[in-house]
Amino acid sequence: MESLSSTIKLRVTNIRMPENRNKNEVDKRFKIIYAIGMLSVIAGHCCGKCSIELNINGWFHYRSFHMPLFMFAAGYFYKIKNNNNICDYLLRKLKRLVIPIYLYNFFYGFYIQLLKHVGFRNNNNLRPFSFEILFVEPLGGGGFRNIAPSWFSSSLFFVEAYNIIKRKLISFLFKQTQEIIYLLIDIHLSFFSVILSNKGYNKKVININILRVFHLNIYYELGIFYKKYIENSVKKVRNDIIFLIIFTVKLCFHLYYSIAPVFSYISSQYYNYSPFTVITISVSGIIFWIKISEILEPILGTNFYINIIADNTYSIMINHFLALDLIKSIFAIISKNTKYCRDFNFKRYYSLDKSYIYIPNKVLQSGIIYYLGCLIIPIIMQKTINNIKKLYLIKRKIILN
Repeated sequence: MESLSSTIKLRVTNIRMPENRNKNEVDKRFKIIYAIGMLSVIAGHCCGKCSIELNINGWFHYRSFHMPLFMFAAGYFYKIKNNNNICDYLLRKLKRLVIPIYLYNFFYGFYIQLLKHVGFRNNNNLRPFSFEILFVEPLGGGGFRNIAPSWFSSSLFFVEAYNIIKRKLISFLFKQTQEIIYLLIDIHLSFFSVILSNKGYNKKVININILRVFHLNIYYELGIFYKKYIENSVKKVRNDIIFLIIFTVKLCFHLYYSIAPVFSYISSQYYNYSPFTVITISVSGIIFWIKISEILEPILGTNFYINIIADNTYSIMINHFLALDLIKSIFAIISKNTKYCRDFNFKRYYSLDKSYIYIPNKVLQSGIIYYLGCLIIPIIMQKTINNIKKLYLIKRKIILN
């Protein structure tokens, strides 16, 4: 099962002189961006108790940029040549983004049944096997409890499918279509999806999936447009000017709303913020972290830890809920069998309350255990899967020979 980062080929232009970068060279900026995006997702799911925050004191809340950031990165690496073979492209994306969701869904289905037998009780989270939960829901980001974060992977598949089909259909009408046409189409769709969500059309699951895809697609298209038309011009602007503009824009929105606007991309919920506000806030977060990644590239571009996170984003995304469960279970065992962790809340633990993050002695810094566990455990899982696949291929080769 390949990581999200492996689904987006990292073969791009040099930061300072794009025309001179070897086409086979990895763009290390986006290794940093994937790591930042993934760390932001984990921090958000740790409910503010992971002791490490990347929201810059509330300036860049995770739920105002992290999913658009991943979409932007995916769009940045889109290759126009894919238009020549839509079926092959869609099959590759289906294999890399959707099939692993089904495999993990089966795995977590058995995990959920096991939880039932050891005392956990939450009918909403401990659902039995059914055709719908096994085969229908995963395509829209549903399924068994622990694969909830997989909604992004299925949404990315539909965004990429929409993008290539859109280009193919329009090419039948116009031989040469400027990228600005695609951008304008997707801006309108994104605006329309936010408006419909604010009017309450995001109550049904099917509507949520459709509205979510049509909103997130604008960031994918912006990635394509940015690389093609804007990137070289932006690089000529001093970083201090860019940061001044970003923070000024953010401050204006924060002052106007008296709060930092955040959104729920998973449920297509924008809390009555205007489409202009939603897109501008999201784009400002994207630009900010792109510039940060450019600054950090000489220092962290080849860093082992950054790269291992970036190369295992799929596993981290889909398995970090299991990591949270395992860490809480360790604290539960300690509480039951020792004099420590006596304030552990077993009621919330056995009800599978996802917002319950036990902090020993209420020392916030101990939340780093969850943060690191959500990275290390999924990476170990992915490495184990990779080794099993290698052993299978080696054994199969030996048998064939």
